[in-house]
Amino acid sequence: MSSNALTVEYPIVSLGELRVVPTSNPKATRRASECLAVRGETFLTTPRFWRSLFHRFGISGNIFRYFDHDEVFTRVVQRSPDDRLRLCAERRGKGHPRLMAVSHPNRPLLDYDQAVSLLGRYHEGPVRQAHDRASRDDRPAYHDGIVSSTHTPRSGQAGSDIGPDRFHNRFVVEAPIDGFGQPRIFLSLLRQICSNGAIGYARAFRSDIRIGEDAAYTLERALGQFDHEEGFAALRQRFQSAQKSWASLHEALQLHRVLARLGISGGPYQKELDRLCGDLHALYGLANLESLSVKRQRMLPARCRVYDLLNFASEIATHRASAESRPRLQAYIGTLVSDEYDLEGTAEKVPEFRDLFLNLN
Repeated sequence: MSSNALTVEYPIVSLGELRVVPTSNPKATRRASECLAVRGETFLTTPRFWRSLFHRFGISGNIFRYFDHDEVFTRVVQRSPDDRLRLCAERRGKGHPRLMAVSHPNRPLLDYDQAVSLLGRYHEGPVRQAHDRASRDDRPAYHDGIVSSTHTPRSGQAGSDIGPDRFHNRFVVEAPIDGFGQPRIFLSLLRQICSNGAIGYARAFRSDIRIGEDAAYTLERALGQFDHEEGFAALRQRFQSAQKSWASLHEALQLHRVLARLGISGGPYQKELDRLCGDLHALYGLANLESLSVKRQRMLPARCRVYDLLNFASEIATHRASAESRPRLQAYIGTLVSDEYDLEGTAEKVPEFRDLFLNLN
């Protein structure tokens, strides 16, 4: 077994067994502790752990405007030291294990091994086509308490032409394995030419799976039966409209901001995005485009269409970004296609779009 192999454990402890490990960082005030001691062992904490813990005790995020995490945590421990919790801890290599989330010991749980086995089995189902590179390479992936995978709906991939490109229907399943939250399904379209997967990370293209007493059985039924032709038709319509809509300055700047927050905006990515959108600073004679009001930004066109932004973001998310960065890029895509475009229908003639934007080795 690899020294970096992942194992996930689910110990049940009382709240009083958790101890804050003091930090040596003097700037770490008013933030959650980076470490907790559980039965004498040090665990690294995550934002997901703190959200699930305070959600378990009905504490909203507004309270942290006035009190820091450690102060609230200490008070909760004082009031309910005997409350039982199920922890989800991931171990990888020789470093400290990480705490992903807490849940009630009696809450139905889809554990890590069940999720990987189940999603992997349906992921490799007979509806897959041998020539589909994405279906061969994309195996169930794990990141921060969630196992995700891409699947073909029950009715098949139903290839359809959108402008010059051909797309196939897919859906993406995200299954929490730490007991915090429910599995969710997102509609997705796979662009055949370059195997870019655009996922509708927005409420309009999302379905929640309500887990019953047998979590694995509930998820398996969803995987085997899921289809949503109306949803896929709506997603295709939004991509068709994206080909006929100039991207606004606001929509282009939003993608710039997403890449900047993810730390992948410099170098060739920035150069290619600037080439795609045009020299916007020179076009509008401004050194700082952010100085324009949002209303004005929504009225000014970039030198590309919304469809170009969608393909650029999906190309990075599918082929270039880390597992941590992908959801934010797909969320940008989902938000963009679920709302009306700023300059909807302003470019009626559909041009020939490029297959790839990032020809980088």
